Amino acid sequence: MKKITTLFSLVFLIGCSTTQSNIKIDSIETFNLGNYSDFNIKINSSNISAEVNPITLEQFRENLKNAVKESGLEFNKDSNLIFDINFTTKDKIESDRSNNFYYGHSWNYYKYGYDNITRTQTENILRINLRDNNLDKTVWTVVTVWRDGSSRSISYDEASSILVDEIMLSFL
Repeated sequence: MKKITTLFSLVFLIGCSTTQSNIKIDSIETFNLGNYSDFNIKINSSNISAEVNPITLEQFRENLKNAVKESGLEFNKDSNLIFDINFTTKDKIESDRSNNFYYGHSWNYYKYGYDNITRTQTENILRINLRDNNLDKTVWTVVTVWRDGSSRSISYDEASSILVDEIMLSFL
């Protein structure tokens, strides 16, 4: 019994520790945040649709700004290292084909036959590009996607903080 309990505990711990992150990060091989002394953060407002809450986006920018400052860099509007925040929404159409339809208390195969249930799901996409203007190229990027109403939305303080923490861990 003791071996079974130990085995289940081990499986549970491994399962908890291998939870997949919701972000994808890429950078050039030579990039190191420690090589910089200052930074700037800009929100690309030219692509933002009406569905995006600018207050939420500005709050996320402030959370990221504070975290980068805590890592030792100074905020400077004239910096050559720029975090460029891009946010957009995209509607995704999902379709479920069902070969029966439940009507009342019985299945009604003859009247409804095959139903095609379609629905639109809004996806939110946040991409942050880190650009070095001296090199004239993007040196680091991160992207994350979530659906409307998801607990991973940056509109939730906890999710925003987790995303900022994951971003900062990628610089280590």
